[in-house]
Amino acid sequence: MIAELTIDLDAIVRNARALAALVAPARLAAVVKADAYGHGLVPVARALAPHVDRLCVYALEEAVALRDAALDAPLHVLGPVPASDLDVAHAANVALTLWDDGTYARQAASVARRRRKPFAVQAKIDTGVARLGLPYARAGAALAAYAATPEFDLRGAFTHFAAAEELDSSFTDEQLARFLSAARELGGDIERHAAATAAAMLWPQTRLDLVRAGIGLYGIWPSSETELTMRGRGLRLEPALSWRTRIVAEHTVDTGGSVGYGRSWRAERPTLVGTLPIGYAEGLPRNAGEAASVLVRGRRAPLIGRVCMDMAFVDLTDVADAAAGDTVTLIGRDGSDALSADDLGAACGTIGYEIVARLPAAVPRRYEGAAAG
Repeated sequence: MIAELTIDLDAIVRNARALAALVAPARLAAVVKADAYGHGLVPVARALAPHVDRLCVYALEEAVALRDAALDAPLHVLGPVPASDLDVAHAANVALTLWDDGTYARQAASVARRRRKPFAVQAKIDTGVARLGLPYARAGAALAAYAATPEFDLRGAFTHFAAAEELDSSFTDEQLARFLSAARELGGDIERHAAATAAAMLWPQTRLDLVRAGIGLYGIWPSSETELTMRGRGLRLEPALSWRTRIVAEHTVDTGGSVGYGRSWRAERPTLVGTLPIGYAEGLPRNAGEAASVLVRGRRAPLIGRVCMDMAFVDLTDVADAAAGDTVTLIGRDGSDALSADDLGAACGTIGYEIVARLPAAVPRRYEGAAAG
């Protein structure tokens, strides 16, 4: 084993149920973009589909992969679909995101007219992230145009918050007011949704008709503030992913000796060094050396030296009886101790989201739980 990811699908389902109970009566959508945040698109989507209102992906390719896997759940493509792929999107029976009242909208309508079936669409309104969306101050006219276009089945309007992880920010309420004002002319049967995991936790007024849960489904908190607040209110999330490798070699480096490229680490004592067969090509950040720790035989051991493309180094000096072949836990539990994706992210100057989302698809994933079938 070079490395292996173990995914507890039952933990993901339990997280979905906990979040659904939290946000009710709003419905819950599951965001499975970025290979289900590194957990595996098709297995995770298959486990979640019976428990959520719909599945949300970023790219059309993800939606097609789910359809190819015989998943018939409602799908919403949150990101841009090239005009050249609109026929594919229509055939896949997905909800398309629109934020244009010009050429692109006309192209989408033309595809629907030619295929003799309305295109399900969701309108994206930009209320302050400045990424994608109709400008909130003039979104009303575009929404009215979508609703009046017979080739469109306007299902909803949505936005995204910029600072929902921060309780001391008033911008979330400002964005919500902008969104509701922009969407006020929509009919009562057209849904409004704005909250992702953090907003749904910290800003109950943002839950509206639907919540798009992403990171929380995988047992990773959107921020330390959300974790502290929601644990105090009794919400528990279970990390679903464990990441392990093995020591493939060990050797002693004398005092003053170095390890790895650039000789960035020098031994201050005789040091037992273990070589790990993974590096940044397998998803371990290059700067994890001399910053992050791993678990070996239930003990924390620091990574040292620069992480290579396919190898890394761990200081085993204080781990009794450590030997080649021992399991090394980068994320997960070993004995009484555990390391999270957020732990690794913080050590590397990033967040747990990035750690899991950048785990390569080539790293083997093993699925556990009843939902694994």
